[in-house]
Amino acid sequence: MRAICSAALLLVCFIWAINAQAQNSSNQGNSINHIENTQHSRQQPQPKGSIWDEPIRFHTKAKDSCTMVISGQTNFTKLRVSCKSKGKSYWCDFLGKPNFCRSYNSNPRHFFNQIMWDMRKLHNACQGPRVYKPQMCRSASEEVQMAFHASWPKISVPKPTQTSQNQQKQQQQVKTSITTTKPPSHKQQPKPQQPAKAASKPAKTAVSKPVPPRKPAKTITARPTVAEEGQASKMAEEYCWKSLQGVCAYFISWFQN
Repeated sequence: MRAICSAALLLVCFIWAINAQAQNSSNQGNSINHIENTQHSRQQPQPKGSIWDEPIRFHTKAKDSCTMVISGQTNFTKLRVSCKSKGKSYWCDFLGKPNFCRSYNSNPRHFFNQIMWDMRKLHNACQGPRVYKPQMCRSASEEVQMAFHASWPKISVPKPTQTSQNQQKQQQQVKTSITTTKPPSHKQQPKPQQPAKAASKPAKTAVSKPVPPRKPAKTITARPTVAEEGQASKMAEEYCWKSLQGVCAYFISWFQN
């Protein structure tokens, strides 16, 4: 009887040792598989264009530190830009459907990087264009663009004054008047000259009439002036007799002319 009890006890101990060894081996196998899985997951690179977990960081021209966080909302993709500068903060939201662009689906992070390149050129990242459409999706539909939705603090858009409205109206009137009074572009072509018609009747020969000789022009003898007459009379008094002084003075004045 004692021999049977001792044999049964030995059998129980043997079975218990086998079970313990099997459990240890299974635990070791599970731990090894867990380590391999973690190593494999670490070795795997993150998918290209992951924008949901890691935000895009940049600085504006005024040295504001900003972050871009992208999230999905039903049919729209939401872009929130949050910035801080010298104890002040501001943010703005943009909505769009960039998934309609094939280039975006292949590399979505580059889509928002192009928006970031435009925002960092501004002093205030939320006071730039109201619509962003990156170059990589320029040929896509208008639904792809990210349009301004909301901001804090609110950005007040200045309303046009009356003077600016009047100037715009005057410019439009000038443009319409220029378009209405614009001359036609086609040039007037010169009319072709018609060939001269052949004369049906012979031309009459002009008979030249004899030209009468011209009469010679009468020569008018100029009378001597008073000064010449005075000199002639003096010479006549010196060289002629008193009875012939008048005739001498006349001839002397004649020769002087």
